[in-house]
Amino acid sequence: MKAGEIVEIMERNFPLSLQEEWDVSGFQCGHYEQEVHKIMIALDCDLRTIREAIAKGCDMLITHHPFLFKRLDLNLSGYVGTCIEEAIKNDLVIYSSHTPLDKVAMNNWLCEELGLIEVGECEETGIAKAGKLQEEMSLNDFIEHVKNVFHLDYVRIAGDKETIHTVAVCGGAGADFIHNIDVDAYLTGDIKYHAGEDSTICDMVLVDVGHHVEVIMVEKLKELLQEEIDAEIITSTSPDYFRFA
Repeated sequence: MKAGEIVEIMERNFPLSLQEEWDVSGFQCGHYEQEVHKIMIALDCDLRTIREAIAKGCDMLITHHPFLFKRLDLNLSGYVGTCIEEAIKNDLVIYSSHTPLDKVAMNNWLCEELGLIEVGECEETGIAKAGKLQEEMSLNDFIEHVKNVFHLDYVRIAGDKETIHTVAVCGGAGADFIHNIDVDAYLTGDIKYHAGEDSTICDMVLVDVGHHVEVIMVEKLKELLQEEIDAEIITSTSPDYFRFA
């Protein structure tokens, strides 16, 4: 298949019209006419995943997070320039779907992993999803459930409730939506200190699962694309940038 055909499939599933104004989803670099026989899916588009894709003989890299967030700098001695240079020299096409994938699938996938039922949109946020646990849980049991589901050693928690039944989810950094959501527990990442006070005001438990929890998308997207794309698809290890000492 040609890269352009794969782009069309991505944009049919995750329309660019859904992206936020600040987002830079879409075709990052390469040639639309390039033949693609092997694709790697990764959470982040950075030098390590570009080199991983090249080392594994891939023709195309599809990521959730794009690398062209800032002004394009074609100084090839800089970080972004190096990424572009390595991709082009090795005929690697790069495509990213960030907020379109967030809105269409990411938070549904996270809710699915948690086993939530009656999942729907948190309309005032435009992106977060909320649902119910199949059975009410104590806070401690719920936290253990979250850690087990997402293979986390620990999470950060603000607020307190004896039991948890309704849960909202926003992969990435969703603390700005705290005042727009009415649930027992809200899972998101990249939470700043003063959001802890907001959780008390809103009478909810705020659970910081980290931004990297979105890594579930690599296998989910692989499953989706395998139904439509005639090419080998592999996934990146996509390790977290942070380590905990």
